[in-house]
Amino acid sequence: MLNFLIISHLHQLLSYADIMGLAFGKEEITEDVLTMIVRGNEADKIFSEAVLWRSEGKVPVCIENTGREQMVSLYQMKGQPGAVFGRGLCAGRYFIEGETSVCLLDRETVRALFGSDNVLGMKIKWENTEYEIAGILAGNQPLCIVPSEEGTLFDGVAAKKAEKTVSSDIAFSTLETVIGGMGQQRIDGHLYYTTVCLLYFLLAAVFLILFGIKAGKRKVVIILCGVLAAEVLIMGIGFAAPGSDYLPSYWSDFDFFVQIFEEKKMQIQSLLHHQEFVSWQRMFGMWIWTIVMEMISFFFSYRYWISQ
Repeated sequence: MLNFLIISHLHQLLSYADIMGLAFGKEEITEDVLTMIVRGNEADKIFSEAVLWRSEGKVPVCIENTGREQMVSLYQMKGQPGAVFGRGLCAGRYFIEGETSVCLLDRETVRALFGSDNVLGMKIKWENTEYEIAGILAGNQPLCIVPSEEGTLFDGVAAKKAEKTVSSDIAFSTLETVIGGMGQQRIDGHLYYTTVCLLYFLLAAVFLILFGIKAGKRKVVIILCGVLAAEVLIMGIGFAAPGSDYLPSYWSDFDFFVQIFEEKKMQIQSLLHHQEFVSWQRMFGMWIWTIVMEMISFFFSYRYWISQ
């Protein structure tokens, strides 16, 4: 049962593998960056979608004719919100470039304000502007997304890679080159899928080796289990698709592994303490639970096998 859950989580994490983001200091990105990303994408397609975002912090939104009010985290966005939320819509649609006075709300805020999910086309008010609800976002974090005003400066950029296997390092370098600065936080969906996938197959390989050592009364059994373990690892690397980001020029390059471990650890710690959007929270939470389930599955499988 645990293995079915693990495989299900791996499949869901794979759907996040093309999502990436860069967070900068407050208001460091100009709106023409989005145009530059699109133009730079024409020769060698790296991104399929991109969006700029700016946090307005916690603000009250209300329904003018009823006086109902709700505090939400409000973001102004320019581009394609799907680059952040992926398939995170419960109903409706994302707004498109050029639209104004429309918004996306999370489901819990919709229910708190209207008492119903059937609210597409209805309006809320923030400051002096009314916004028509175009789509309802999954998740229970109070959230409101509105199109940015002209001339807005942004805090971060999110993008979807055209292919999940595209090097994240190259994609991040492309974004930072266009923006002209190093991001303070990197969000790489491929990191979370790759690590849990490799761990799953590594534990399976270890189990096969231990099985061979304990059950092998003849050398041929131990050798066979070792060969199967190697095949499992190779298959795991194929499924994880680590690419050039995780594979050194030669396997004895110890400094490469130390550096990549420190870089990825910092990315994970950064996302642990600073999760802007529901999609990032879900991805991180799923990653944690998958690792826990993999360790529990390995522990109980080994205990059961030892007891036989």
